[in-house]
Amino acid sequence: MRNVVKGLALSAAVIAVIGGTISASAVPPTKDVHVDEGWFTIDFTGVPGCEAFTEEMVSEGATELTYYDRAGEAVKGVLHGKFLGTITNSVTGQTFRDHSTFTETYDLVEGTTTVSGSSYHYIVKGQGQVFAEVGHKITIDETGEISFQAGQDDFVQSDVAGICEALS
Repeated sequence: MRNVVKGLALSAAVIAVIGGTISASAVPPTKDVHVDEGWFTIDFTGVPGCEAFTEEMVSEGATELTYYDRAGEAVKGVLHGKFLGTITNSVTGQTFRDHSTFTETYDLVEGTTTVSGSSYHYIVKGQGQVFAEVGHKITIDETGEISFQAGQDDFVQSDVAGICEALS
């Protein structure tokens, strides 16, 4: 019995110490989950050189997390994305698997975006990998300058035409 009382007293002391270090006004992170809303489906409409391409989504999931400081200001956003689709070239009849699993982290204080994982990864039968954005990349939001890159990066921001060229 004595050990139980000692254990309870110790636990109460630990909780009091830990509890005292956690701010009662801290804002918990928010979480939004999106399923099959077409966030990552590529829209080839109106993109020069891409007239023959369409994409059909098979499945998609996106989870957004937003973290806040004690004042309630957003300081970090995290997007976990997973996409499976099929790109078709109506001229050649070829189809390409479009599978992405990545995390984008937005440091709203430093003004940087970090992308980790496979955002784009296309393989053409007989040629191998023809276009990819894989690995780990950090960019400066204001300028788009890449401050760190590990892995292949064929994708230039909003350059859907580059994908079409690689798959033609």
